Amino acid sequence: MLPCIAFAALLVAVAIVAVPVWHYSELIVGPRQPSTLHEQRVYSAESDRIRLSRDLQSLEQGTWALQWEDGFGRVGRVLASDDSSVVREFEAVVGQPPVGGWASLRGVSRSANPRNLLGLAYETKVFDGPLGTYPAWFVPGPDSTWVIYVHGIGANRAEGLRTLSVLSTRGLPGLLVTYRNDVDAPRASDGLYHLGLTEWQDVDAAVRYALSHGARNVVLSSYSMGGQITMQFMSRSPLAARVIGVILEAPVLDWNATLAYRSRVLGVPPIGTWLAKQVARMRARLDWDQLDRVNHHEGVTAPILLFHGLHDQVVPESASEAYARSLPGVVTLVRIEHANHVEAWNADPVRYAATLNQWCAARGIGSAPR
Repeated sequence: MLPCIAFAALLVAVAIVAVPVWHYSELIVGPRQPSTLHEQRVYSAESDRIRLSRDLQSLEQGTWALQWEDGFGRVGRVLASDDSSVVREFEAVVGQPPVGGWASLRGVSRSANPRNLLGLAYETKVFDGPLGTYPAWFVPGPDSTWVIYVHGIGANRAEGLRTLSVLSTRGLPGLLVTYRNDVDAPRASDGLYHLGLTEWQDVDAAVRYALSHGARNVVLSSYSMGGQITMQFMSRSPLAARVIGVILEAPVLDWNATLAYRSRVLGVPPIGTWLAKQVARMRARLDWDQLDRVNHHEGVTAPILLFHGLHDQVVPESASEAYARSLPGVVTLVRIEHANHVEAWNADPVRYAATLNQWCAARGIGSAPR
């Protein structure tokens, strides 16, 4: 009887450990579900201001998107606050905010596009890639250098619109792309993210599309995991020679450092992180060494402008510092005060635009802002 009880106890212990480890591996490589819109209560709204429930995000200075179920608006300066609410500058863009309901402050609206957010004409294109056809937004411009925008994990094409708002004024055409496992793109055979190890092939297809449709060369502008995808492309693709500049924001350059940092933020013990990485490695056939571009930066010569927020709670700024040290003269690192993950523009849009324009002008990318 005792051996049976001991075996049953062992099974229970394994199950207790296995469930959270599997869940954590799912957070690493699994498909992303749309986040909820249940952070800020909308108490009232006028044509130029809105009153939201008070929390750290609604008090945060900067320029933001307020997303609700069927629309979004722009949120600006804090005008007033009390113990329970915050009044901010506001402009509705699509629809009207749900007074009495809920909304969510974001870096950029998930339902934004170049026309409704920036007033820019655009076309929906498709490009052929390794898994089928991939949709993209194309914003025309007179220059022969195209900018290809690569969003982060769980985000969508709208993520690049903040950078596009600056670069479009320089006459640079923009291609905001999708990659495997996006909602409207082909699905990987296993349905999992490979954290850049396969997704770079989709960016390779996007660059090939640009070069065959009028681009003489390209700039890659990438965010979060999009940074890992881009640097995998820069190390692996023969088309990397056609890239004359890379713009990175809060890039996941080292997945090992990022997962260790994120685990500390979430309070996950190191053994849980290690086990989840082993499960994720087996599920998605990952090579954790190759997912460290800080130590595998050889061959990267295109100039890189790297923005990183000093309050990033997702990707450690220290990894960006290490990357800049490993590529002196190649990487220009710009630290943004008060910015969380991929929120450099939101925290300081004036400095962001000035820095980006100066970097482009120094390298002959595009023309002076129109």
